[in-house]
Amino acid sequence: MKRLLFVFAVVLMAGVSSRPALAIKEFGEQFARVYVEGNKNEDFKKLAGEAKCNVCHIDMENKKKHNPYGDALHDAGLDKKKYQPMLKSNPDQAKKEIEEILKKVEEKKADGKDKTFGERIKDGLLPGGDTKGKQTTERLISFNAPASEFVSLFDGKSMTGWKVNENEKSWAIEDGCLVCQGDRSHLFYVGDAKPFKNFHFKADVKTLPNSNAGIYFHTKFQDSGWPKYGFECQVNLSYKADPRKTSSLYAVKDVLEPAAKDNEWYTQEIIVEGKKVTLKVNDKTLVEYTEPAGIEAGKDFTRVLDEGTFALQAHDPGSKVYFKNLMVKRLD
Repeated sequence: MKRLLFVFAVVLMAGVSSRPALAIKEFGEQFARVYVEGNKNEDFKKLAGEAKCNVCHIDMENKKKHNPYGDALHDAGLDKKKYQPMLKSNPDQAKKEIEEILKKVEEKKADGKDKTFGERIKDGLLPGGDTKGKQTTERLISFNAPASEFVSLFDGKSMTGWKVNENEKSWAIEDGCLVCQGDRSHLFYVGDAKPFKNFHFKADVKTLPNSNAGIYFHTKFQDSGWPKYGFECQVNLSYKADPRKTSSLYAVKDVLEPAAKDNEWYTQEIIVEGKKVTLKVNDKTLVEYTEPAGIEAGKDFTRVLDEGTFALQAHDPGSKVYFKNLMVKRLD
């Protein structure tokens, strides 16, 4: 166990932080003593080992940025300038105070989140995120991703970060894909409290013959019904009852010819920059729409550029559609 603590502490504190609060080897030792040693949750031990210094920091940021847990520790007083000298002059007192900071931060939570950092740890989750700096409870991305990077919205294993509004049985996970088939239902992305305004979204989609679905953006969660807010990017290659085909900006600027084939994967892209929307299939631009000045929201469907989240649509029991590799890059 001593070797485990030593290795954990070394990898946890590797790197240099521009905010020096967490570049303290003894913090890693204390974290391991308090939360890793004696923990019966082997998955948590594995997570802690994989996260290394990203227990507190953000991956791909050269350790210059803290995740929410790292910020909370810093705000609670974990400061290298204070504790490095104290660890030499009075190590027992320094370690005691570091442990007190750990306990104090257990009661705090990231902005807008329901669970405290301590509750996340009890649930077997890293308090500040996974090895990429993402929030492991809802796979949040707002804390970690530079604007120049795509980040995943779906882990391929669970609906963590997503919320079904009605007819939950219309959704399933098969072979790493989100699959919809059943009565009307919408699956909303709720894994990031910060709304999406300007962004580049992409997803791989596969439809079975005569299937209908949709990808909404600038929308928000509602308990039932067709989403009122935002726009729908149509998913339909051969659905007979609706002439609007895949990559239509539904009822705003429609596509009438199929851009791909059923039973084959295609990549749908949605790009919003200011008042311009661009929709692409397999890297081919099918829709370019610039919102006119002074446009007003409709009564039943707003169809006005604003901000919000994403939603996937299960249209009807006869339609079956697969989604995977859902990614987004903020352009704000």
